[in-house]
Amino acid sequence: MSVATRVIRAWALVGVVALLGNAVVRLGRRGLDTVREGLSAGEWTVLAAVFVLFVYVEGVRALQRKWVPFVVGRMEALGRRSPLLHRLLAPLHVMALVGGPRRTVLRAWAGVAAVIVAILVLRSVPDPWRGIVDVGVAAALGWGLLVLLLQAVATQLEGEAEGDMAS
Repeated sequence: MSVATRVIRAWALVGVVALLGNAVVRLGRRGLDTVREGLSAGEWTVLAAVFVLFVYVEGVRALQRKWVPFVVGRMEALGRRSPLLHRLLAPLHVMALVGGPRRTVLRAWAGVAAVIVAILVLRSVPDPWRGIVDVGVAAALGWGLLVLLLQAVATQLEGEAEGDMAS
């Protein structure tokens, strides 16, 4: 694999990690502030349920099983022969926000719109409930981020091992 291909794929990964990492930090900080302010026993129960539900449904079922393999697959398809726009916008490309089949790009943008609507709705939810949801979302995104890093590194190492065997 060429150095250019490695740089392009690293740019894609760094961009996606920065996006997810920023969300994890912001939401996690807000959620922890809510916890520090104190929760009743019922609120702790809801927090535990939201945490488990979000990590499983969003973190495992959505991110780990579907989105991360999709992103890593698109990352692996990027290379020095990819169109210049795809290379420059590699983080957006691997998330299918640019440079994919029309239906795929529309689905990705619909997902972005859904997230924006959820954020706007959640802003009107009073504390501690908003903070409780923030903890769940941060945990799910954190799980997805971890899986993305592990799968991207594993895929990279597999590709290098195959390249070594071929030479």
